Amino acid sequence: MNKIEEIINNRLMPIAIKIQNNKYMSAISDGFSMILPITMLGAIFTLLSSMQFEWYQKFLEVTHLATILGYTSKVTTDLIALYVVCAIAYNLTIKLGFKKDAFFSALISLVLFFLLLPAGVAHQLESGEIISVSNALGTEYLGAKGMFMGILLGIIIPIIYCAVVKRGIIIKMPESVPPTIAKSFASIAPAFILTGIFSCVRFGFEMTSYGDANNFIYTILGGPLQSLGNSPWSFIILIIVAQLLWFFGIHGYMIIRPILQTVFIPLSLMNLTAFEAGEQLPNAITYQHYGTYANLGGSGALLGLAILMAFTAKSDRYKKLGRMALPATFFGINEPVIFGIPMVLNTIFFIPFVLGPIIMFVIPYLLQVFHVIETLRGIQLPLGTPALAYGWLEGGLPILIVQAVLIVVQIILWFPFFKAADKQAMVEEKQMEIEIEEETEKVRDSVAEV
Repeated sequence: MNKIEEIINNRLMPIAIKIQNNKYMSAISDGFSMILPITMLGAIFTLLSSMQFEWYQKFLEVTHLATILGYTSKVTTDLIALYVVCAIAYNLTIKLGFKKDAFFSALISLVLFFLLLPAGVAHQLESGEIISVSNALGTEYLGAKGMFMGILLGIIIPIIYCAVVKRGIIIKMPESVPPTIAKSFASIAPAFILTGIFSCVRFGFEMTSYGDANNFIYTILGGPLQSLGNSPWSFIILIIVAQLLWFFGIHGYMIIRPILQTVFIPLSLMNLTAFEAGEQLPNAITYQHYGTYANLGGSGALLGLAILMAFTAKSDRYKKLGRMALPATFFGINEPVIFGIPMVLNTIFFIPFVLGPIIMFVIPYLLQVFHVIETLRGIQLPLGTPALAYGWLEGGLPILIVQAVLIVVQIILWFPFFKAADKQAMVEEKQMEIEIEEETEKVRDSVAEV
């Protein structure tokens, strides 16, 4: 363990710090940190509404609390892409040296995010009739599915905006004009140029078979995955793809879910039919292998990390985040950890984030191969089913025990990487304390002079 920590501290950590000190990388990281209150709110209310206890769900239904609790998630995590594009654009504009323009850059980024959204919404009634509204905007790409587009725009738009402002292509108002009005007029020219560029981008995509930029991204990423078949290697490849996409800010599960569902849900249904008939389960891998094992604690095997943060962290940052995020993570809601750390482009945690879900799948699969445990029953469980209860429902006590063991494996896997990150966070917090003390001392000296 000491050897691993030495490698992380001496080789990986300097590279990670150098990458994360890059202004574009740090703008993304700071942007995700900025929206933490929003993701935390969404996670808490989702947890409160989705805990799968029959008596609790009946209580929510009778009291209408299910509806009330559902409002918050619809305007927080379900609209996460909107907050991402604003936060990243705001932070990057400041890092590019245009602090006074940060608000307008973020606002224009949001406008252009909407500009690239596909127009038109269709809904099929029970009768089979399809109703469409051409001027409406769908919500499909406002949440996690549109997050990658949000990151792209959050980087590209401030770069163009600041370049335009730097060249003096702005409307200058007389000094007698109030500063707020002057700033607003100064942003018109950059906004006009950016809107023209991205209107052409939208038109260009509308001339293609993809229809819009968001669909283009998801088609070119999802298409090559359709050829994967039903095998442990295919399952592992899908896990790797999902985690790599998450690392770059794309909701990996949303990309691979159609493939997972298409290939593995029929196998789940075959197992469920066999289980109900009292017969031997025919398929070694089912759709539930992802939720029960690979996705234990959310994408990235994060339950072990949340436990480490909550109970072993020495830095205030990770300690407080862990204590807030652990309950939600236990119920499979991992947004607080994903966005609170954040995991996007986080090179320090890259290895366990990608490797963890693979190990979570491989261990139980090998136990199946050697007939230590059976394959899963194929029961479809909803979001919010807690970790160990998930295992109990899918395969009884043996699977519950396997999940408990996997949580321990997660803790072991994450420990050296988390310890290195926690140590770095302590250094940063100490430096911040010193800077605050120095600033306070300067203020005291200034007051004394006066």
